[in-house]
Amino acid sequence: MQTERSHELAIKDIAASFRGVILDIFGVIHDGVELYQPVLEALEKMHAAGMRICLLSNSPRRAGAVASRLSAMGLRPDLYHGLITSGEMARSALANRTAIPAVCGRRYWHAGPPDLESLLDGLPFKRVAKSGKSDFILATGDIEESHDLLQQAQEQGLPMVCANPDLEVLIAERRVRCAGFLAERYEAIGGKVIRFGKPEPSAYVSALSVLDRPATQVIAIGDSLATDISGANRAGIRSALVMTGIHQAEACVNNLPDHKVLTALYEKHKAVPDFLLQRFSWT
Repeated sequence: MQTERSHELAIKDIAASFRGVILDIFGVIHDGVELYQPVLEALEKMHAAGMRICLLSNSPRRAGAVASRLSAMGLRPDLYHGLITSGEMARSALANRTAIPAVCGRRYWHAGPPDLESLLDGLPFKRVAKSGKSDFILATGDIEESHDLLQQAQEQGLPMVCANPDLEVLIAERRVRCAGFLAERYEAIGGKVIRFGKPEPSAYVSALSVLDRPATQVIAIGDSLATDISGANRAGIRSALVMTGIHQAEACVNNLPDHKVLTALYEKHKAVPDFLLQRFSWT
């Protein structure tokens, strides 16, 4: 796969080749605190060009909560056609008791920050304080001092439902570990993990359904090789890596992509984008 190396590439340069967009949120639309300056114009131009837009996020929150936050940042809901979160996917799968055969029982131990513990509220599940009294783990983030807790859960044979496969995310310039990091540690000691969101194929099936476009007419735009680009590669969807997010510090010099570093990252993550975008902007 040949990646377009020009850092001057912008959305208008590739828009004519696609009729639908699967668009990441963190690191592409905003930095965790506020919208990137060119985002509104880019979405407006894409919308005017007849492109359907599906926001696909590895947020462990309900889709409505993410939509509300985007609206508070200034992103109007009429600028996209659907919003899917890994949290909503995990919740829906757990609500459908036959969707995850490995999960038996209704008691769960929440692993993640307190503000994310309400993901299953309203469903017939009970949150318990100790893994020893639970039937499964719901992971929404990383937790400190977790080795002994994970070891105990693994010995009990508890499956982990990972509601955010990202390893880390940037909030402003601060790196925050996500549930994907905890899930990798659990797997390393023999634990079973069920992931929802990118790069899992089901996330792209859902996004293509929202777009009502075949994969050949869709581009996925994101900032993470491990999730956004890897998932698009697996789904047979062309992709663009945006350099404003998780790889910016390691793969940019003076705000320009370092292609030697990027090549090494492509090999590390076994994922290669079709295009590079300096930022998510129309021009």
